[in-house]
Amino acid sequence: MEAIGDTSALMKSLQATTIREAQKNFAPHRKTGHLQRATVRGPLTKTSAVVRVNVPYAAPMEFGSKPHIIKPRNGKVLAWGGERRLSGRLRSGSKPTNFAAFVHHPGNKPYPFLRPGAETALREHGIEPIIKAWNGAA
Repeated sequence: MEAIGDTSALMKSLQATTIREAQKNFAPHRKTGHLQRATVRGPLTKTSAVVRVNVPYAAPMEFGSKPHIIKPRNGKVLAWGGERRLSGRLRSGSKPTNFAAFVHHPGNKPYPFLRPGAETALREHGIEPIIKAWNGAA
């Protein structure tokens, strides 16, 4: 006997709703759309539905970041400025205009998108189907 009944359809629906609602929350922070496109379905089981965000800056967006120092990785100085593409890369023939050995980043406030999406999904579907699946298996 299993501890919980078949919840795969419910979990899949919660997962899809979470992604849809999270993508609505990107609007004020959508320059390239990369964060939005990187929000995808993860593993799905009877008891969990994972939503993945496959970009390294997802956590600082969701939770914010403290002030920190940025140092160069592959050279002696950081370089920025100049004509840029939307992706942030330098345009052909353009050169950086600003240089520094390090930069004091002021940090950023949190811009939650995933948690509010999950909370909306739970409000929309309710917890009753989960309780029913749990009690129905007993």
